[in-house]
Amino acid sequence: MAEIKAFRGYRFSLGKPDDLGAYCAPPYDMLDDAMVDALYGKHPNNVVRITQNKREAADTVNKDRHVRAGKFLSDWIGASVIKRDEADSVYIYRQQFSAPGDDGRPVARERIGVCALVKLVDFDEGIVLPHEYTLSGPKQDRYELMETTLANTGQIFGLAADDDGELYKLIRSIMSSSPLAGSFVDENDVAHSLYVCSDVGLINLTKGMMSTRSILIADGHHRYETALRFYRDKGNEAFSHVMMTLVSMADPGLIIRPFHRLVRRTDQGVSVGNMLDELAKYFDVKRIDKASADGVYKALSARGSAEMVYWDCASGDIYDLRLNDGGETYLAGVMPEQSDKWKRLDVSKINCVIINGILSLPLDGRVLHDIVHYVNDAVAGAERLAAAEKGYYYGGFFIRPVSIGVVSDTVRGGERMPQKSTNFYPKLYSGLVINKPDLEPL
Repeated sequence: MAEIKAFRGYRFSLGKPDDLGAYCAPPYDMLDDAMVDALYGKHPNNVVRITQNKREAADTVNKDRHVRAGKFLSDWIGASVIKRDEADSVYIYRQQFSAPGDDGRPVARERIGVCALVKLVDFDEGIVLPHEYTLSGPKQDRYELMETTLANTGQIFGLAADDDGELYKLIRSIMSSSPLAGSFVDENDVAHSLYVCSDVGLINLTKGMMSTRSILIADGHHRYETALRFYRDKGNEAFSHVMMTLVSMADPGLIIRPFHRLVRRTDQGVSVGNMLDELAKYFDVKRIDKASADGVYKALSARGSAEMVYWDCASGDIYDLRLNDGGETYLAGVMPEQSDKWKRLDVSKINCVIINGILSLPLDGRVLHDIVHYVNDAVAGAERLAAAEKGYYYGGFFIRPVSIGVVSDTVRGGERMPQKSTNFYPKLYSGLVINKPDLEPL
């Protein structure tokens, strides 16, 4: 199955381990302009100058900013701002954070992964599997960055099958026997720590264990597909592997957050007067209470029985939505290329029934991002609905997170998850370690 190997990673030279935070940044696709500006100001050698270099007025094409990124990386290596490890190693990436438990109170969590190089293979080989589709624009952008840096500068987040839990135990044992190389706490109070393992015996154990397992990409689909294309275009074995942090599917700290959907009124598609009347054609609609963040949480918690919660802006109430016979009939007749299980995912119900069926809008990425505002936190979503100008939103659809088992079963069944189905938390930061093969520029 998956072929992995150790590598001599490049890491920032630190005075002490907890200096690492000055150099690290969230993944490139999580950064807006304000965040990029803040990271530029945080430290002159912050990795954001490589992963998401700022556009400048003199730029004529997008690649110009990646050329600057390549020069930054080259200069930092030349000045020993970044140094290459002396021995082939694997790296343990530990994240400690809090997430709500069943009662809504914060619970301390920990997630650990092993960072190594993974052999690039086509998805149809069934060794590395995607769970979502990609867009051509981001892939071209990342390709240009690879051309100028000849490096993997950000982490791909992979989930390794681990039915017996042995991989999780091995990762933990490697971490406990390895020195701490760097640590920091980010603005969301997530503690990031990196450990370096050059023990040949432990590395070989990891390689052997992964050779019987497949990998599901959680985050980083664009970077994986870009690395595969780059390898094939260049025909150079130095680029046959890509850097990836592998987390066991048995890791108790593996958290998936839902993307709640706030649906706004628009002049596109069909204008609906009373959304509740339209929903009643497809769902059994049962009033729960007056709309509040606490009411949404209670309805979705273990103490509640709601299947999907709808916050109706017109009435100011929240409702439990359950697919009725009309909804069942509608789903059975749409998207025949998708399985019955896929169409009954909560996100599929929202997309197929509300966006496509009620509002008569196509299910493409542009329309979905224009009509739907996505939020991870139910409280934040509720506050946004409550503060919105009257008539701006129809309302919000609040759902439970999908399980890793459902994601895995969907992918192994030959399908990919609907857009914005999963939000793996927390994200893997860039800058802890970089993979750059030792060769001359192509």
